Amino acid sequence: MVKKINIVYSIFTVALFYIVSPWFFERAFLFNEILSAAGLFILAYKHFRIGKDPISICVVLLLLLGGVHVVTSLFRMDSFYYYLRNTVIVYSMLAFFIGFYWLKYLGGYLNRIRRLLRYYIGIFLLIPLPRFLFERFGMAMLFPVLFKKASLKWVFPAIIVINIIYGITYGSVTAVVLALLYMFLLVAPSYKFFMQVTGIGLLLFACLFIYLVPNLSLISRHYSHNNYNGILEVMRSSRILSIDGNSTWRLVLWKQIIVDKFPANIFGIGFGTPALRYFPVEDFTKIPTLPYVLGAHNSFVYLFGRLGILYVLIIANVYRCIFKEYFYYKRYYYSNNQIMLFWSFLAITGIALFNPTLESPIYASAYWLILGFTARAIHQRKFNSPKPPAEI
Repeated sequence: MVKKINIVYSIFTVALFYIVSPWFFERAFLFNEILSAAGLFILAYKHFRIGKDPISICVVLLLLLGGVHVVTSLFRMDSFYYYLRNTVIVYSMLAFFIGFYWLKYLGGYLNRIRRLLRYYIGIFLLIPLPRFLFERFGMAMLFPVLFKKASLKWVFPAIIVINIIYGITYGSVTAVVLALLYMFLLVAPSYKFFMQVTGIGLLLFACLFIYLVPNLSLISRHYSHNNYNGILEVMRSSRILSIDGNSTWRLVLWKQIIVDKFPANIFGIGFGTPALRYFPVEDFTKIPTLPYVLGAHNSFVYLFGRLGILYVLIIANVYRCIFKEYFYYKRYYYSNNQIMLFWSFLAITGIALFNPTLESPIYASAYWLILGFTARAIHQRKFNSPKPPAEI
């Protein structure tokens, strides 16, 4: 009979390969779907019991919300194929339960692979590999586990430096932005300060976005799949928008989800329905699919469009719980290395802020898996205090 630990380590290895090279292992072997199925089997094995912590409850609520859209979208979809492509948003959430129920095995697995990871990442952090061997964004999720003792003062600054090198070597602005997010986390003295600065930042960005909406609307005047006239007109309309074409395209995509889809986005436009009308085209053969499957380069904006305002309220509560836990019980999580789970989750969050993640099989299961590990660590602190925590 196969030992349980071998099954666990096999699934962890699938997750590792999926994070290192999703463009190969997901496309060739459907690793995202394997991880989602594993999460479902684990949940069934546990008789569909969930944790009592707020994050587990929020994930179940998200699954129920997604389930409602899975059913109702059958009556409003344009195509069953696009409907199935969009449901990756829901079924990928099941990977959460791998992390939640198997955190206790993570430390042993990391001890076995840490040296190999150090060699692999250490060499190819400076010598760039093709994307299918060294993911351009996702490797940031693994940087925290390269270190055995998070309590050493130099570890977190070292992770920041690694992300900066990663961003330079692989031309990844996302990695550099993530380094800045880590810096903010490092210098923030308290949860209250962190939330106040974050709130002010979001408010200022919202004001800027509202100010730019008329300029972003210009895309409709001369947009064509065959040229760049539409986006160039948008860029010429404002000094801010002329700084970077990629950022301008992101704002155009966000505007379509937030503004153009109102009020349908309040309840969610569901699956199998078009989300975008104006978008950059790299492959002309994919144009018919892009309105349905192209992400908005911000997963939280995109899932708001698909699932509605309830998604925003639920996921906001998830992040409130995580950051509150991080600042209030930082010493506890440093003592058992579980602070690294928070850093890894912030890494995939940074990726989701600027790239298709939760709506893409390339990254989705990684997000929910790491959230599952983090939720379990929080659950242990709250409810299993007599038991020693699972050190990683």
